[in-house]
Amino acid sequence: MENKFKKGLILGGILAVVAAVGLAKTKEGQYLTDELQNDLKVLVKHLKKNLHNSEDETKEGFHNLVDTIVEEYAKTKELTIEAKNALISELRGKWDEMEAEYVAEQDKK
Repeated sequence: MENKFKKGLILGGILAVVAAVGLAKTKEGQYLTDELQNDLKVLVKHLKKNLHNSEDETKEGFHNLVDTIVEEYAKTKELTIEAKNALISELRGKWDEMEAEYVAEQDKK
């Protein structure tokens, strides 16, 4: 009995992975990826604008700003939780790039 249960779990996991890979290769899956990339570009512009107006230039402050911006955007675009989390993760990964850009801009002033 336990052996059948384990086999069922493994088979279910494999089927889920196959389904996810299949969706990613379909036009609909590609559209979702493209749509998220477009959302990301919009959010990066919005984040840069807000970052320059922010007084908290720390990594934690940046993460809080990312969370706030994505949360507001997700409400207007009715994004899924998975899409919202993907955008947050991607934007948080841009901390070093945006910090360097912010510092360079501050040095010009």
